[in-house]
Amino acid sequence: MSDWYYAANNEQKGPINESELKANFAANKLPADTLVWKDGMENWTPASQVPAFTFRAAPTPAKVQPPTEAAPATKVAAASPTVSNPDSTKPVDLGSLMGTPEALEVEADDAEKNKVMGILAYLGILCLVPILAAKDSPFAKYHANQGLVLFIVWIVLAVVLNTVNYVFLAILPSGLGFIFSILSLAYLGLLVLAILGIINAARGKCVPLPVIGGIKLLK
Repeated sequence: MSDWYYAANNEQKGPINESELKANFAANKLPADTLVWKDGMENWTPASQVPAFTFRAAPTPAKVQPPTEAAPATKVAAASPTVSNPDSTKPVDLGSLMGTPEALEVEADDAEKNKVMGILAYLGILCLVPILAAKDSPFAKYHANQGLVLFIVWIVLAVVLNTVNYVFLAILPSGLGFIFSILSLAYLGLLVLAILGIINAARGKCVPLPVIGGIKLLK
């Protein structure tokens, strides 16, 4: 059996015996139109036109299954109150609402450009300014999130303390008013957190504040 030569990547390959070359075609290592030649042939010829390699039949197209008639839709009965759904009675895990406090690395240009927005985030309702005006800035968004949390806590604290104050004045003896004063010190804690946030923003830093740093309201 004569040795064959074939062309691959614009280079002549071989000599190679016929059985080995057939195996290469059978394994699709060589395309069917690969030029082949052996002693006695006048010109290089595509393997698909050489009788020795005509076993490589062209792939048959996949059979297309005729469309089947759609089965009638099955009516799904509405869920009754007795259907088991344990998740509906599972209490909300408040811990899942608290993330892990994480610092954020931001571009120096972003921090420098949006320092004012970061400072405004800790000035009460002005936290809405960076939320609306610098929503594409990671730096402003980071501080706006913490400022928004502080603002919401301040509102909740004001409602609670006003309610407690009313209870002290209307029901409890006036001598217990010092308890309300002690509770009012919580405002001082919020003020300290706001000052820390302003300092971080002014320095171009995105570091979490104590206690509230893991709460993320802005995605």
